Amino acid sequence: MSEKKFDELQKLYDSTKIGSLVQEICEYYSTQDGYEDNSYQDEIEPTEIVESIYVLFCLQSREQILDEMALVQKKYPTIYSSIKSLHNTLLVNMDYQSLEASCAKKIAAYVKDTSSNEVLSHADMFSRSSNNLAEAEDKFYTWLHSRSR
Repeated sequence: MSEKKFDELQKLYDSTKIGSLVQEICEYYSTQDGYEDNSYQDEIEPTEIVESIYVLFCLQSREQILDEMALVQKKYPTIYSSIKSLHNTLLVNMDYQSLEASCAKKIAAYVKDTSSNEVLSHADMFSRSSNNLAEAEDKFYTWLHSRSR
């Protein structure tokens, strides 16, 4: 990871205007760029699942997340270059229910005996019962890992 990205990430984490989920997303995409030969793949969930989970939880509070990403674009352009594609996906998909359904389908396909409806239900339940979206996402991963693969 470049010094510029590292410096911007430090400033981003100090910002009170950027929520923990967007901070996590920025770190994920920024550090992903720094690995060669996709060596990070051994350490994390499959990329399509992580990205689908991020989109699913961004959609839980879409307007707030879009505002935070616009702030990242303005104040942290080097980091923004890593999340630009995700930001554009959230911006251009006005029919967020089909985007949500698509993400749920990808996640359900990853976990045995889990339906898209269960994925959506748990994402909604955790979002409503958590203090913030990053906490909800953590609960979702715990639930996901409790399911048989």
